[in-house]
Amino acid sequence: MAKSQSLIRDIVQVLLFGLGIGVLLTVIGFVVSLAVGIPALKTAEGGNGGVNIAALIPTPVPPTATPTEIPCTAPEWWAANSVAMGEVFTQARATTVQTRVPDVQTAQAALKVWQTSFELTDQAPPCANGVKQAALNAAQQANDLYNYFVTTSTDADRAQQAIRLADALLGVYDGLEALDVNVTDQWLLDVRDYTRSDCPVARWYTEQFIGRGYKTYFDNPPRIDVQNLTSAQMNEMLVQMRTFRSSLNTDKANFPACVIAATDYLINYFDAGMNALNSALNGDMNSLQGSLVLLPTALNAFYAEIAKLDPNLVR
Repeated sequence: MAKSQSLIRDIVQVLLFGLGIGVLLTVIGFVVSLAVGIPALKTAEGGNGGVNIAALIPTPVPPTATPTEIPCTAPEWWAANSVAMGEVFTQARATTVQTRVPDVQTAQAALKVWQTSFELTDQAPPCANGVKQAALNAAQQANDLYNYFVTTSTDADRAQQAIRLADALLGVYDGLEALDVNVTDQWLLDVRDYTRSDCPVARWYTEQFIGRGYKTYFDNPPRIDVQNLTSAQMNEMLVQMRTFRSSLNTDKANFPACVIAATDYLINYFDAGMNALNSALNGDMNSLQGSLVLLPTALNAFYAEIAKLDPNLVR
């Protein structure tokens, strides 16, 4: 009898333990379903205890509305700013060594007034912020160019800074093009053509002929006076000519096609000069005279070729 009661007690304990485990698993399942967003399973009404399949399909989340994009009003912004901008940059690019220093200072002051107002008060649309920054960068280059004209500087220094200004303004043009702004301002089209025309001779003349020091050399070309020059002086002149000639020959591959003929005349000039100096050093007077004749001929031919391409460059 005692054994029967013990057996019954054990069975009851097992059943209670199993029931407890079942309840615990049910609770855990319910909690997990809440945590992951799945509706708790339930028995279909009047069914046989099967799972309600519809309850397993998550409720679709409605798509988030895309915020309305801010329209790009770059054309209107450019129209409101281009005239004043063109005035200050055209004045900067037109400044030369012939411009009186007081006039340079007046133009520089006007640039600073425009630059400050444009930077602090202009409200560019977000899409045009890059163009505005490009214009401000160009203003800094223009200011630096003016500084070269009111302080002691060389032709090469000013020419190189003029190229920096042109490149900065080209950034303004490219920025507008990227925004599909129809650029019709002549001052900015001139900036574009200065670099990207079929024959950008004006840029080449400024960047290479002036910026690399050739013009300064030809403004006062050294005289090959064999009667008064020592051998050391002729050798020094020979090295200088060889350096210029080598530089031209190396850079020639990157020059615009339209200036190759003019470049060749410069190379001919240096060849004639080197031949003349070598002849003098070797005592060959006949060859010396022939080479000396070629010097002015080659230089005159260079200026004539440049004048055909752009008369304004040779005055």
